[in-house]
Amino acid sequence: MTRMSLDDAQRVSLMLVLQQIPLAWKHDEGALRRFVEAALWIGRTGAPWRDLPKALGLWSSVYHRWRRWCLRGWWELAFEALRPALPADGMVLLDSTTCKGDRTASGAVGSTPSAEGLGRSRGGLCSKLHACADGAGQVLRLIASPGHHADLRYADALASGIPACDAALDRGYVSAALRAAFAAEGCTIHTPPKRIMVDPPAWNAKLYARRHHVENLLSSLKDWAVPPSDATRPVVAGWASPILPPRSSTYASRSPVTHPSNENPSGGR
Repeated sequence: MTRMSLDDAQRVSLMLVLQQIPLAWKHDEGALRRFVEAALWIGRTGAPWRDLPKALGLWSSVYHRWRRWCLRGWWELAFEALRPALPADGMVLLDSTTCKGDRTASGAVGSTPSAEGLGRSRGGLCSKLHACADGAGQVLRLIASPGHHADLRYADALASGIPACDAALDRGYVSAALRAAFAAEGCTIHTPPKRIMVDPPAWNAKLYARRHHVENLLSSLKDWAVPPSDATRPVVAGWASPILPPRSSTYASRSPVTHPSNENPSGGR
């Protein structure tokens, strides 16, 4: 399992971050490392939880612990601490991709499709993954949402707290209010104007062309990671939570949807 394991530098960085999260860090570092590797193995292989190798722990214990971490946002905290403080080239690139939901993905007891990050669009039951990357294609933030939600409603949340001077967005993000909000933070949006615009704002075509980095990122995630179509791993629990993309130290899910009411995030570790 070496190919799917963290290297020494990644492991040390992650352990240092987990030490700062109350209740997440325990004195048995070996057990914690084994749990993280188990979560990585599941995310990268897409195997059922019951097929988790025994060397990585009891599948049911690993699953319930992983679920609690997702609900408490601990994967998010780890990602926010490990992502680059400044985006490469001072740019942020936003885009989204749709992931087809499995026919058994909905119907969880005590939950709703929207709470699981599922919605119905013209393509049927699906989820949408919104991504923010920098000028080098490094993932900075991910947000999962129901598939019928528009990209524009998540633009602010994707770029919030990330200092950038330029943003390359497609026409799905065209909005005077969004442009004004970004300008207030010192960031200029570069988006091709819609044909119906009488007085379109200026934009830089060369900067906009770099948006292919975030498109490539989403494509590689779909090829390299596990899409949220498996009923055993709803989006709200963090499809992307512990997986390591090729050009990033680590990343976690950042889901704005409501957690299922039958979960108790304040419970045991």
